[in-house]
Amino acid sequence: MDVSPSSVRVSETKAQTESVMRLVEISAGYWLPRALHVVADLAIADALDQEPRSAADLAKELGADADALDRVLRLLASHGVFDRRSGKYAHNALSRALRSDHPQSMRAYVRLVGLPVFWKSWGALEQVVRSGKPAVSDIFAYFREHPQETEIFDAGMKSKAQSAISPVIEAYDFSIFGTIGDIGGGLGHLLKAVLKSVPKLRGVLFDQPHVIERVGVDETIASRLILEEGDFFRGPLPRCDVYVVMEVLHDWADEQSRQILQQIRKAAPDNAKLLVVETILPNESAWAAGNGAHFGNHLDINMLVLTGGRERTPDEFANLFAECGWQLARVIPTSSPYSIVEAVAA
Repeated sequence: MDVSPSSVRVSETKAQTESVMRLVEISAGYWLPRALHVVADLAIADALDQEPRSAADLAKELGADADALDRVLRLLASHGVFDRRSGKYAHNALSRALRSDHPQSMRAYVRLVGLPVFWKSWGALEQVVRSGKPAVSDIFAYFREHPQETEIFDAGMKSKAQSAISPVIEAYDFSIFGTIGDIGGGLGHLLKAVLKSVPKLRGVLFDQPHVIERVGVDETIASRLILEEGDFFRGPLPRCDVYVVMEVLHDWADEQSRQILQQIRKAAPDNAKLLVVETILPNESAWAAGNGAHFGNHLDINMLVLTGGRERTPDEFANLFAECGWQLARVIPTSSPYSIVEAVAA
């Protein structure tokens, strides 16, 4: 079939227009998440219950400008967060997850990502790319010095962890171990869930003193959970059958990550296993197969900006382990963007 020159030009023009608009969408991409941050801060989803409400009604209750709020909610609704019906707003699956009382509430995590320290740090991305150094000198010290934001940080990390914990427990058999050590485990969300899923398992939650003092007591597992304060760069660490390190190594560059892994190996029995739970970046073969898209690529830049850390590929983990007395055994995918990287003592 002959194709006329005019139809070819129309097709080329359409492709060019789509390419240009795609760049427009990417370059303006922060407009949408910023609107989400603000709505989470204002607790709009909490104020909206079963019945649709107008922006004017919500604005009056929450102390906002009606027109401005309506326009922000309209943008979010156009992307599937809230439903817009006859000029009013109603909940849908996404917006309900912004409610504070939702079982898998993501409100705290959205607020965390929208904190001024995060927002300003991402604004300094060009400087980060030029220097290779994070925008914040010490993000962990920052949160220690800002207790109100630490509350948001703790709640945000809990809500984010909830999305990964169940898939991790479903993907790995923890019942074969006697003692599990959660190194740098924060408030113990993962460890507590694992202990609840395996009644005979004992656990050690290891983190810095100012973190351990904030760990809540769960009476259902209190007799099987030991809280231990320390520094995973210096040790000593507890002796356990298996060690879990969830979203810890990605906070650090290779030098610091080696120190952590070496301290774990120093404490570990020769038959111990190490489980690193993080997003795993696609390797080159995945890119060659057209499978390079992954949430880890986004998170990797967040680590670059905020901590100087990084996400890693399986090969990068294998090299890191080999330098610290560990050997990569396998990478276990889960139903979430997170994987379990299993290593054995070398």
